[in-house]
This record gives sequence, C-alpha cells and structure tokens, in this order.
Amino acid sequence: MKVLTYHNIDTPPKEAKLKTLYVKPSKFDKQLKILKMLNYKTPSLTDIKFTKKEILLTFDDGYKDFIEKSFPIIKKHNFKAIVFIVTDLVGSYNRWDWEKLNVKKLLMDWKDIEYIQKEGIEIGSHTLTHPFLTKIEIKEAKKEIENSKKILEDKLGTEITSFCYPYGDYNEKIRDLVEEAGYRYAFTTKDGSFEMSDDPFQIKRITVFGNLLLPQFIFKVLR
Repeated sequence: MKVLTYHNIDTPPKEAKLKTLYVKPSKFDKQLKILKMLNYKTPSLTDIKFTKKEILLTFDDGYKDFIEKSFPIIKKHNFKAIVFIVTDLVGSYNRWDWEKLNVKKLLMDWKDIEYIQKEGIEIGSHTLTHPFLTKIEIKEAKKEIENSKKILEDKLGTEITSFCYPYGDYNEKIRDLVEEAGYRYAFTTKDGSFEMSDDPFQIKRITVFGNLLLPQFIFKVLR
C-alpha cells in the first residue's frame, strides 16, 4: 500500500515561493483518473486491508483550497482522503510559514471541516500551531499533540486516530508522546511505502509535487 501526500491543489500564485507544493486541479484530476483506471482503492484507515491496490490520499495543513478544489475531484472519482488539521488556526491562515512561502493561504473553518467529514473525508491532527516539535519544550510538544486530538474529537464527535508530524520533525520521544496520546498512526515526510514503514507511528509517504509529470507519477505509484 502506498500513501500519497499533497499540500495545495491549486494554481500557484505568481508571488509564491516553493511553487512545487501546488498541484494544478487539472493535473490532480488526471492523477486520480489514472489511479481509478489501475483499479486502486482509497480506503479509510479503519478499512485498510494492506493490499498493493490500496492508496491513502493525505493532505497536510487543511487549506481552504481542499474543499474548493481537491474535494470535488476526489468525490467525482468516488475516492476518500485524510486531511490533517492545525486546530488552533482553523479559519485563519498559514501563520507558521506564510513569510517563508510569501503567500497567506486560507485554512478551512469548522463548518468546512464538519462538512467534508460528513462526506467521508477522514480528519487527522497536525498539532495546535504547526511547530517543530523537537525544538520546543517537551511539555509544550505534549500539549500540541494531546490537545489537538481532544479539540478535534470534541468538535467532530468522533475518535481521531491519525497524526502528522509538522515539517516531518520528530524523534523517539515525540513519537512516544503521539502513541501515549492515543493515536494509532502517525505520518512522516520520509519517502517510501506503507510496507516499508516498520512502525505505525513512522509511516512513510510519497510527496506529490506540482512539477511531477504523469509518467513520473505512475512510476512513483507502481514502483
């Protein structure tokens, strides 16, 4: 099983830095069409069978463009996805990196998140404020990990089982805090497949960049 990760499904603004974090909607549509033609399924975490024909679609940060651009395409192909939410910034913007990226990206509000959840999109935690977890005090990291889960569960009325390390930044202690908080899975930014991930709290993913050609995308999926 493979895990694909996306950030923005949109056309990159002219002033944006790191434009490769943007996948144009038309390209995303073609990618999902290819997955469907190859008979791939996109199960929720509770339904995975760990087969070679399963792919998890994951989206970091919870940007507004998910509900505006990504979700309609996902629904069109009858697929599912997991979106990782930065809970203290819901309805705000990417305060953690907007200066670096030179773009203020709007984040989904609670109404948006509740809607996509009811439509079959799984919600996971991406902490409270998107910090580098290894660079803050352990008690603060514990708060970021635990409280984000509690807030999501209170707001959405469902158990939150998945976590995504901001920036892919973690160590053994942070990994243990995630497990102790009651999550079942945690996703990294390390390149690889689910099968290559020996630890459910260190799951590897394949990042899909905007400059990836379709043959390259197929190779990444099939390799």
